[in-house]
Amino acid sequence: MPTHFIPRLLLLLSGLGLLAFGVVLSIHSNLGTSPISSVPYSFSYIFPLSVGTLTVLMHIVMILLQMLILKSKFQWVQWLQLPVGILFGAFIDALMWLTQGWSIELYALQLLTCLASCLITAIGVSLVIQAGLIFLAAEGLYQAIAVRFKLDFGNCKTYGDIILVSIAVIASGLVLHEIVGVREGTIITALLVGTLVKRILPKLSFMQFKAQS
Repeated sequence: MPTHFIPRLLLLLSGLGLLAFGVVLSIHSNLGTSPISSVPYSFSYIFPLSVGTLTVLMHIVMILLQMLILKSKFQWVQWLQLPVGILFGAFIDALMWLTQGWSIELYALQLLTCLASCLITAIGVSLVIQAGLIFLAAEGLYQAIAVRFKLDFGNCKTYGDIILVSIAVIASGLVLHEIVGVREGTIITALLVGTLVKRILPKLSFMQFKAQS
């Protein structure tokens, strides 16, 4: 068992909760969701499934892709991304249910909600990273591609996010004849969250989990 497992697990759960709340806020902003949530959100208009359920299904697909890419280098511990994804999806659905009455019509408030979702998402990402236990399947997939093809992780994430947004745009455009879940807020989130994470992570340095001697 990893050292300081319980506090690290609590940190991971807190991060997942904040990440889910960030997704829900981005949905309520009506300005477009984050790139990673664009596919589940747009597909929720195409299929009779919740955003959380579709998030879990996307995690399964991404884990299977990791298996195909890494082949024999795929480790069983990476399957832990699945329960993390299930929990993340459950958090999203629970928070969507709790906030189902929210309706933000004024554009200025929508923009503030979008910015708040970026900040909360960045804090959630930072907590998950600081916990150092397991990442969400998207990051796992980008890492697998980076390792297999000797590419930069940051570039893999950037291109991966572009592909996800493209899938959301094409699928909703073809089936619904309108673009769902991708707007200016998607671009704001893509540009802002990474910058915020870089600023927040150093402030969490007091949460270092060192191996016991």
